Amino acid sequence: MSANVDSELIRLFGHWTFATAQVKRLDELKVDPDAVKAAAHQVIEQRDNPTRQRAIVDAMDEDTAVALCLWLRDPANASGLLKQARATQRRRG
Repeated sequence: MSANVDSELIRLFGHWTFATAQVKRLDELKVDPDAVKAAAHQVIEQRDNPTRQRAIVDAMDEDTAVALCLWLRDPANASGLLKQARATQRRRG
């Protein structure tokens, strides 16, 4: 991952959430995959408004913020994991 993308993610999520996203796996987080997807769309829609993006992230619980950071850092990998999490939820419920 490029240092530029990492520095943008640190500005958006803060050092703690960014660092947590580096060591946690998506399956270790208690998240609603649909909420993460919706949050990603909200943040992307506000790409020209960093203040609004930060407000969106600040309103999230920590696990959702970490999951979103994972997604934005590696969308292809995170998307597959979210699909897997959604399927696991259906089997349990």
